[in-house]
Amino acid sequence: MLTRKIKNRLCLSCAAALILIMASGCNRNAADDDIGDVEVIVMPVLAAVAAKQDVTRALSFAGSMDAFRRAAIAPAMMGSRVQRIFVEEGQMVREGQVLVQMEAFRLDQLGVQLDQLEADYKRMAALRQTGGVTMQQYEQIRSAFQAAKAGHEQMRGSVELRAPFAGTVIGRYANEGEVYTGTPGFDGTMGVLAIAQLNRMRIEVMVPEQFFAMLRPGQAAQVRVDVFPDTVFEGRIFTVNPSFNRLSRASRVVIEIANNRQLLKPGMIARVEIAAHSLQNVLAVPSTAIIIRDYETHVFTVEDKPVPFTTTPSLVRVKTGFATEHYTQIIEGIDKGVIVLTDNNISLTDETVVLVTDIQNGGVR
Repeated sequence: MLTRKIKNRLCLSCAAALILIMASGCNRNAADDDIGDVEVIVMPVLAAVAAKQDVTRALSFAGSMDAFRRAAIAPAMMGSRVQRIFVEEGQMVREGQVLVQMEAFRLDQLGVQLDQLEADYKRMAALRQTGGVTMQQYEQIRSAFQAAKAGHEQMRGSVELRAPFAGTVIGRYANEGEVYTGTPGFDGTMGVLAIAQLNRMRIEVMVPEQFFAMLRPGQAAQVRVDVFPDTVFEGRIFTVNPSFNRLSRASRVVIEIANNRQLLKPGMIARVEIAAHSLQNVLAVPSTAIIIRDYETHVFTVEDKPVPFTTTPSLVRVKTGFATEHYTQIIEGIDKGVIVLTDNNISLTDETVVLVTDIQNGGVR
């Protein structure tokens, strides 16, 4: 009886296996039929013409915009009270114009002392002519009078604060009636007011030492700010500091920009590009056309046809030279006028069907 049960189980197992084989065979035939109906996916790509053009390497930096000439208006001595402020932020001022009137209490005190010393000096001068005082006594009073006179003039300059040059008021850090303590204002300026000449701006950038030898005074620079994204402001390097910061190993470089329309303002964040090296009229392709296969540089090329068209690309090994973010020099491997793929080209093969949707001509074909 036990043998019969075993035989029955074996028959059931064989039947189940036969059913699975038949089912899988049917599924395989159906799958084979479906494969014939699958549509081949075509990869859309962009292309460009290998052309003769100028290849320029630009160094990019960021810095804060500031007026090339600015000054903090502050009294020579702290502790005096602000009596009057005659100007407001944004107001144009002329050279020598009185901007702030400080409290004159100390000036009045020095004036009284000066009057007394002047009277003593005149009396000593008269006595000196008649021999009534010694030369030493005369020189002492004369020196004291001259020192008091100089101190009085200095204090007068701390009472009437004048503009050292013509410009625009760009900051006000105190109010009338306050005692000036020298506390820095909202932008770090120590003073009652700040004025600047806005027709000429400057940007300080820190340049790493590996790029230091590429920069020199007078070199052209292009400046962009977020407020005017479509405008390029032309500047130039004004100074290159010959020393390096010991922590950052960078040198301070100052760029100056003419600002005759006064579109640029102090405090704006600026992006600076400086052309550090350039090759003229060399064969180049967009840098995105260069791909690495087996540790060597290649490009994918296609035929020159009216777009759009489908094709399979050819992988060509090239030797590259000077490279920038945008373009790469081609030394050998392809000639001028060859069409290279510049987009969706990383994972392509010689058998990939691609749809060339556009061919850009970056230079002279």
